[in-house]
Amino acid sequence: MSVATDSLAASIHRHLEELAPDLQALARDIHHNPETAYEEHRSAALLCDLLERHGFQVQRGASGMETAFIADAGTGAGPAVAFVCEYDALRGLGHACGHNLIGTGSAGAGIALSLALRDVGLPGRVRVVGSPAEEGGGGKIPLCHDGVFDEFDTALIFHPADMTKAVMYALACTHWRFVFTGRASHAAADPQQGLNALDAFVHAYNGIALWRQQLRDDARIHGAIFEGGTAPNIIPERTSGEFITRARDGAYLKEMNVRFRTIFEAAAAATGCALELEEEETYLDLRSNPVLAERCHQHLDRVGLDPVPSIPWERVGSTDVGDLSYAVPTLHPEVGIADEGVACHTHDFRTAADSDRGYTALIQGAEALALTGADVIGDAEVRQAVRAAFAGEPWRRKEWRGSGA
Repeated sequence: MSVATDSLAASIHRHLEELAPDLQALARDIHHNPETAYEEHRSAALLCDLLERHGFQVQRGASGMETAFIADAGTGAGPAVAFVCEYDALRGLGHACGHNLIGTGSAGAGIALSLALRDVGLPGRVRVVGSPAEEGGGGKIPLCHDGVFDEFDTALIFHPADMTKAVMYALACTHWRFVFTGRASHAAADPQQGLNALDAFVHAYNGIALWRQQLRDDARIHGAIFEGGTAPNIIPERTSGEFITRARDGAYLKEMNVRFRTIFEAAAAATGCALELEEEETYLDLRSNPVLAERCHQHLDRVGLDPVPSIPWERVGSTDVGDLSYAVPTLHPEVGIADEGVACHTHDFRTAADSDRGYTALIQGAEALALTGADVIGDAEVRQAVRAAFAGEPWRRKEWRGSGA
């Protein structure tokens, strides 16, 4: 297998140097104007405008989602690579997961690769897909169900982190919303007339806390309460909130979800409260393609991001890129934008996503993705190896740790 030809790689690098000011300005704009799930109208429009200016044919409102889009460039026949954008912000924290860098990085990678293919006269198709609601809502799920990636050899996306790794691991997860409804009464004069919805939540929370001891090490349960009562002298008649259940594999997650529902139903029965429990989107575990990982590790090193070996299942979250990885050979490397130990979903990481280091890493990460895509388009052996790894079940259990490990 050979890496992207020198001329193609040089062209990608040159175009990203030219694109850098626009990409960095766009990433800064998205960071300073955060939009949460399915509300990313400004961010999606800015990305679509950028892609159209560079020759992409853009379909806005893809798969019935107003803030999703599909942008295509290149020839219709031959190898095809997709780059995936995210641009939703966290509720209450803004871009503390660096999606301002993800969206612009994938768009930049797609533009640079499409222009480089034209420069060297190599046939190939480049698609940039705008995917809303990664932080809750799962925008990639309808895109996958609608076959947006079916004709593509690979899908590529990077994620900002506190270090650079060619492989990101992610747990399967289910998002839940709950409401307990009781009956209000005077907490001192007539407590017997009330049904305490806060007690119902406490029952459920304690049941989960006791259950954690028997969970596998790769499982997680965590949640938040949004309503817990209105005044201390009124029996709380309503509590509401959200939980997430997570596991390394979907089969165990299903077992967990049965137990989770039973705990909430038991809490309602014990307190006499009514329960509304909605099981919303479920994300699959992330299956990183080992051939793509090997290529990308070389390119991350080439652009100066100094990748370290990936430690399987260390510090894992969840992402709807997992669903994408079941539909098409996928890679989701991590790109360091902060000092080691600065975790996502924190105020410090939000600052890092709007820093000079973050905006430099944006261009480096985009170049590594574009070079990996160039390998797939330009080398038939790479494409065959990627597909073979994707089709073979045993590879899912292999732990790729980087070159020389």
